[in-house]
Amino acid sequence: MKELIKSELFKYINSHRSGNLEEWKNPVIVLTEVISDSIFEIADLRGESGSIKRENGKGEATYYNSKNLALCFIRFEDFINQFRKYDASGKIEKDWTKGLSRPDYIAYDTGDGKDFFIIHELSSGVIGNKHKDGKLQLLNTVRLLTSQKSINDVLQNDFKERLCFLSARGCVEYTPNGNADSFMEIYKQLPDPLPINNKLIEKRNFKAFETKAIKL
Repeated sequence: MKELIKSELFKYINSHRSGNLEEWKNPVIVLTEVISDSIFEIADLRGESGSIKRENGKGEATYYNSKNLALCFIRFEDFINQFRKYDASGKIEKDWTKGLSRPDYIAYDTGDGKDFFIIHELSSGVIGNKHKDGKLQLLNTVRLLTSQKSINDVLQNDFKERLCFLSARGCVEYTPNGNADSFMEIYKQLPDPLPINNKLIEKRNFKAFETKAIKL
């Protein structure tokens, strides 16, 4: 899936670039991290290097991975943002992806079961301020991915569930005091996430939720 997204979205970006831009010739970089912990938190790195994992209580969303699935996280915002050139002052001079939505991460189950494909938008702000923009980010990314036939074929035929998550302060969350030893009990106690009712997302066989507690 990583290579498919890399190749197909790169072709899309070049074919939909503004008429005054040359074809993008630089190497295309896709930053990924595979995490299989039973409980882990993630944060938005905002272009910085390092692991997206955070210590308990330090992240912007918590994953409860009951099957210890090997989840590959693609730093999707960084992937989209690389198609830019800057002037000497650091201002964007040319942008091959202007107008494209760029949620923080795409994650998918790398195992044979392919249980989940996830689009995840994180925010350190308050959920009330993220409803409109966050939902639009998710919808536009679902549209983009499903409009590429080769990607959509894999999404629809290989993955059992296709999910979108919007995480910000004020969302459903649950922070355990213990550790993975009591994981199944913690897992049972997790509150249900708040569904985002969006017919355009659902039409493409995705489900969307507001939550900081991702229960897989």
